[in-house]
Amino acid sequence: MKLSKNHWAGLCIAIAVCGPFAGADEVAEKGRAVFEAKKDAVVTVRAVVSILSGEREKENHAWANGTVIDPGGLTVLSLSFIDPVSVYRSMSEGAPEMTAKVVSLHILLPSGDELPGEVVLRDEELDLVYVRPIAPPAQPMPCVSLEPMGHPQLLDEVAVISQLGEVVRRTHTILLTRVEGLVEKPRTYYIPGEDRGRAVISSPAFTLDGAFVGMGAMRAIKQGAQGGAGDNYLVVIVSAQDIKEGMAQVPARPAAAPAPSPAPGPVPSPTPSPAPGPVPSPTPSPAPGATPSPAPSPVPAPAS
Repeated sequence: MKLSKNHWAGLCIAIAVCGPFAGADEVAEKGRAVFEAKKDAVVTVRAVVSILSGEREKENHAWANGTVIDPGGLTVLSLSFIDPVSVYRSMSEGAPEMTAKVVSLHILLPSGDELPGEVVLRDEELDLVYVRPIAPPAQPMPCVSLEPMGHPQLLDEVAVISQLGEVVRRTHTILLTRVEGLVEKPRTYYIPGEDRGRAVISSPAFTLDGAFVGMGAMRAIKQGAQGGAGDNYLVVIVSAQDIKEGMAQVPARPAAAPAPSPAPGPVPSPTPSPAPGPVPSPTPSPAPGATPSPAPSPVPAPAS
């Protein structure tokens, strides 16, 4: 069938209008698949942190997203949330002496349960901290596999999964952002859009095929003499490779002490055997060859 010029024009308009929507639907479908597969591995970490400056001490309450990276509950998050002093030290020359100490830490599960946790490794350079439950969880926890790793290129889209607060019942969310910058040496950093920084920090990022790209963290350096405000810090995505290398340095969980053996009970005394009764004397046997004496006959009485 031969198409007229009007038919060709209508077909071109339809392709131009519908084409982008078809592509958008495909991206949405991939994003939803990544979200359903990974969201349960994104948890909230709650910490009480004591900050000491000179003789002054103040307690802060902090909440942050964390990404579970093994079934035993090992979780990685941004160190700046539970130790803001670390970023301050990274940015300031001659900063006053300050220290931060974690007083308590809990990992909040999607079920609503809370697992007491502990810090097992810090990396101030990468703004990462690894925490895990003090006691092994009763069931293996949903976790993100570090393999295969995602290596997005400039302007590729990545999916970032977060968990919101209690005001919306800790609902998980997903956003798409593009890699707007890429640092390759000495370490790999992916730079999301600046407007996305708050949503990306301490949240995991994935390719639309579900490969783990890394996690949002605060990159900070000491400010130079010519630097302006804001020139020495930025939210970046730390690579999955760096997270894996940190995971390898986490000390093994101490072996559980064996359960004590029950105390031995008293050994029962043996039941005494009954005393033997008297042995009856045997009836003497007659001497061999002896003839028994006949019984005496009665003596007759004399005749009168």
